[in-house]
Amino acid sequence: MWTAILRALMTIDTDDSKMVNDLTEYVLTLPFSRKMEIEADHIGILLLAAAGFDPRIAPGFYEKLGKISGNTSVLEQYKNTHPSSEKRSRLLAEPKVMEKAMALYREARARTEETE
Repeated sequence: MWTAILRALMTIDTDDSKMVNDLTEYVLTLPFSRKMEIEADHIGILLLAAAGFDPRIAPGFYEKLGKISGNTSVLEQYKNTHPSSEKRSRLLAEPKVMEKAMALYREARARTEETE
């Protein structure tokens, strides 16, 4: 909704639709897209842990992914729809996230051991 309102207001003062679309994307769309990706990472690590996969592997995966893709400039990071691999790794390794994931992992492992 806010995107449509901003576009409408901006087209009043300018005829350059590409500029309006780019500005709308960079100011409104991309930050929310990255926030959704961070939320998806958080949910994903919890689901993996609950399924019995070791969540401690996830931050290292993103570190390796970042090394493969190389460092990007601040501008490139801002233009991306996904957060940087470094940021994803750091957020997944935070104690509040990892403690919750590890608790789910231990529960899943206990259930697996009970059935064996």
